[in-house]
Amino acid sequence: MGFTEYPIHVDQLCVGVFVRLDTAEISLPFPSRSFKIDKQEQIDIIRASGLKHVICVLDKCDKLPIPLDEAQADSAKAEAGPRTPVSKELLGLKRETIERNKERKARFARFEKQYDQTMVSVNKVMRRISSKSGEAVDEAGELVRAMVDTFLGDADVVVGLMTNKPTDEKKHYHALNITVLSMMVGKDMGLDAEAMHILGMGGLFHDIGKGRVPIQQLKGGKATAMSSVLKSHYTSHPEQGARQALEMPGFPRQAVRIILEHHEAMDGSGFPKGLSGDAIMPYARIVHVVDAYENLLNDENGGATPHEALKWLFAMAKKAGTLDARIVSVFIRCLGVYPPGTLVQLSNGATGMVLATNPAKAARPTVLIYHADVPRKEALVVDLAVEDELEVSATIKADDLPREVYAYLSPVSQYNYYAESMPKGS
Repeated sequence: MGFTEYPIHVDQLCVGVFVRLDTAEISLPFPSRSFKIDKQEQIDIIRASGLKHVICVLDKCDKLPIPLDEAQADSAKAEAGPRTPVSKELLGLKRETIERNKERKARFARFEKQYDQTMVSVNKVMRRISSKSGEAVDEAGELVRAMVDTFLGDADVVVGLMTNKPTDEKKHYHALNITVLSMMVGKDMGLDAEAMHILGMGGLFHDIGKGRVPIQQLKGGKATAMSSVLKSHYTSHPEQGARQALEMPGFPRQAVRIILEHHEAMDGSGFPKGLSGDAIMPYARIVHVVDAYENLLNDENGGATPHEALKWLFAMAKKAGTLDARIVSVFIRCLGVYPPGTLVQLSNGATGMVLATNPAKAARPTVLIYHADVPRKEALVVDLAVEDELEVSATIKADDLPREVYAYLSPVSQYNYYAESMPKGS
């Protein structure tokens, strides 16, 4: 190789450069392996051949090769050129995903704050109501009306919050959840404002008769005796609650019936009076269905998943005949087959959390997908109503998920409440 010959990168080629192709392995459609480039097509053929370098014969060139840094910059622009629309589209989708997830998280955070503030108000009302004050009843009524305005406009977010709620102060969370879910059913059934108020008051105070078991009834300490006393106390709490509500000035009389009859069963197997069918107040039947659902989720021996709980309600309505079948159907329509907040495994093995229901396709919700390599703020959201090749294959309990997976999927700060009870390992 003479001093006027040196290797250059194929990106440096331009018309007017004299080249020598020192390779026998690659067949190129040129009459000679040494020639002056006189058209762009020759450059394209050389680059397409897979060659990275050629020999430039400097003293035979009409034009100097393009400097390497400029050549590579131009090459990068050329390569990016045809893909620019795709890159912009992907960038747009990424930004859209981030913004959508940010907005969703903000909605959850906003509702969580309102939810917690409402629970504080419920606690205050529960403490004040024992004084049998008419003012306390008025406060409760205002609280119920506020729940309608606050929580019934975005059911998916509210149900998601309930599904992922903390477990401390369980009794008062239970009362709040029963109230909101009952009114959600009432709204779907077309109840007017007055009926919604009655339903809300009955739901909020449905368990007011439970209170404490008198300690003197537990003397002797025998397990069988205690079990008998507790059972007797439990089955009498609707009547005790109704009596307490009747003593409150201004408490709606129809709401008293909800408290009294919310454990009556359609087949007559309930309590305290063994009423059946149409003899049971319709609003009490709503609270019965919702109460059963909540109790299944929060069973101390390991609660059911929302999907499992709904399947049980359906069986109790259709086969056992204890629950009102129409109300159960409305409840499932409100929550979806897989209610928001349900942890699921998809048919492709992915783990996710249901974000929203699809009323037209109840078994195909919208799901937030966990992926270890995707930042949480960019998490993929899949609408199973559109993605026909995917489906929910199983539901998962929170305790069965690794901590980091639950933290990734959890909508807002509820994960902090669960931290002590979540499994330590992965």
